[in-house]
Amino acid sequence: MANPGFTLAEDAALKARLSHIAVTDDANAERIVKCFFRWPTGETEKQYPFITIELMDVQFDPERAMSEQNFYFADGVGLTPEQQATRTSLYYYPSEMTEADLAAEAAPTGYLSTESFVPVNLIYQVNTYARSQRHDRQMMITLMRRVFPWRRGFIEIPEDGTIRRCEIVDWRNVNVLDQETGYKKDIHRKSYTIRVTAEIPQSDLLGGSRVETVDGLLTDNNPATDVLSAPFSEDF
Repeated sequence: MANPGFTLAEDAALKARLSHIAVTDDANAERIVKCFFRWPTGETEKQYPFITIELMDVQFDPERAMSEQNFYFADGVGLTPEQQATRTSLYYYPSEMTEADLAAEAAPTGYLSTESFVPVNLIYQVNTYARSQRHDRQMMITLMRRVFPWRRGFIEIPEDGTIRRCEIVDWRNVNVLDQETGYKKDIHRKSYTIRVTAEIPQSDLLGGSRVETVDGLLTDNNPATDVLSAPFSEDF
């Protein structure tokens, strides 16, 4: 199910990425590790190993910032091939709409406009919990090699059709004693700081229509002189 909206789309994509990690041991050939937002609440849910996700911060990213400008989208109806090739600078609406969605939104008028987006980084904390050191190591290897590989980390956001950077910023061991065993056994826990690139719209999408004809008259803005040309009309 789609989850349109800032952070909602990114949350869903991150959970989907983390919901296919498997561990193996002598008792069970393979099982999928459950994934939760924050700490699982029910006793039946808390089955080791498991993974938790929490959004920790939203940071403005000045390295991706640009001068403020307007973005435009045209649905292409009635445009020449040359106009089609340069018809838009708006290919998606962050965390909400793909280019196909924009075309459907633009259908009544043919055009859409919005202000440029604000680049931000979403900082997540991903924790892995295991009672077995073997499971702990398996999850660590999978996260570093398959889920968040350095230099190649990315994540797909189906709500807007974009592919974003998604990478490990830092990780650390934070093992704790298991309260349920009277603090006699370790819970192997690792905490990963994950950065996902994102954008925040500054304004809503506004509809518009294509100019069909321009009628004009050129003057030199001096009432004492004649006009510089005869009236003209230009079709587009």
